[in-house]
Amino acid sequence: MSLRHLLIIKQARSFRELAAPFFWTILCLAFGTGMVCFPAIVFTAAKRGLQTWWEIVLPSLLPFFIISELLMNLGFVSLLGRILEPVMKPLFNLPGCSGFILGVSYLSGSPLCAILTARLRRADLCTKDEGERLVAFTSNASPLFMLGAVSVGMFGNPTLGPFIALIHYVSNLLCGFFLKLFVKAKPYKREIKKNRSSLNCSIMDVFKGDSHLKGSSFGSLLGETVRNASTTLLTIGGFITLFSVLIEIIQATGIFPLILKLLVPFARMSNIDASLVRSLLYGFFEMTIGINEVSKSSGSLLQQLIIIEAILAWNGLSIHAQVAGMMLGTDLSIFPYLSTRILQVPLAVLLTYLFFPLLSQQHIATATYPLASGPVWYALMLTLCVIFAILLILILSLVVCFVGKCIFEYCRKKIFIIH
Repeated sequence: MSLRHLLIIKQARSFRELAAPFFWTILCLAFGTGMVCFPAIVFTAAKRGLQTWWEIVLPSLLPFFIISELLMNLGFVSLLGRILEPVMKPLFNLPGCSGFILGVSYLSGSPLCAILTARLRRADLCTKDEGERLVAFTSNASPLFMLGAVSVGMFGNPTLGPFIALIHYVSNLLCGFFLKLFVKAKPYKREIKKNRSSLNCSIMDVFKGDSHLKGSSFGSLLGETVRNASTTLLTIGGFITLFSVLIEIIQATGIFPLILKLLVPFARMSNIDASLVRSLLYGFFEMTIGINEVSKSSGSLLQQLIIIEAILAWNGLSIHAQVAGMMLGTDLSIFPYLSTRILQVPLAVLLTYLFFPLLSQQHIATATYPLASGPVWYALMLTLCVIFAILLILILSLVVCFVGKCIFEYCRKKIFIIH
């Protein structure tokens, strides 16, 4: 390789290193300017975000955070890993200890699964590939959120909760099977400790080898667990509040209405209520706020359920940021998780359309929304519109990044010429 090529590579790396902080600095300055220009909106949005965290997230996640971390510290997860190894390996090509996280995903959901997976990775109980696939299809929504907050609190119809949860869980589980079939795992040999090398070793040996009670009491372990869980939940509350404020600032600056004007014609072509497009935009950023907007829309019940499942499958940028934050300190990448979210959206939409006729009139008797559906192509058109909306927002984000990099490069050249 010539010296010129080396200089070009060095300049490209230098540009990337400078472009990223410059781009994020511009975004933060724009965000701060919006907070100064719209103080009343910021206060209301922050209050709403904190209320969502206090009433929904805190009571649904805190007990699971404490119990799951206690079970890991007591050595139960290692024991469960040995028991579930013959099941998890053929189903998902994952180690047995991931079965605990899979179970937790149906009891609590994200971002707890990302936290537990990161702990497994730090303890070298799973490989990088296994950890990324595990996070990708275990980031479910909380059952308390779907059964309580969505069906009862937002729709006033508790019978819709099991249907929403079933579609969400099945579509995510299908993603896990697809990842096992189409993603080739790298061969990896785990080192097995001597006291666990034999299948005949006693349960006491397993607890003795992995328990954190050595040299400390259960009370101190419990106190440390509660402190860690509280700190994590405060972090999650910060993410929810931040994205709640971000959504309202984007709405106040007129960016949302501009995107709506681009998407409404496609919605009308598919006979989709325009208010659902607005809900989808909200859900792109924050799941709870988006689903709450769906419950206030005037679309048919089928349309509302499809948009809800699409938002639940996508998780929202707020959950994405939480998952990425919880995986810090490990070599796990966020991209398999994001790819799986895009894969789950059409799966969830199609499953909702296919299983909607199974809802009896007794299940939807309390619903005050029109129940009209459409022909077979209707679900396909609705799926394409949902995917198109997500891809359009992602493309707009990439365009903004590209423009920011071009401006930065132009300014850097000007400064270089001046000097």
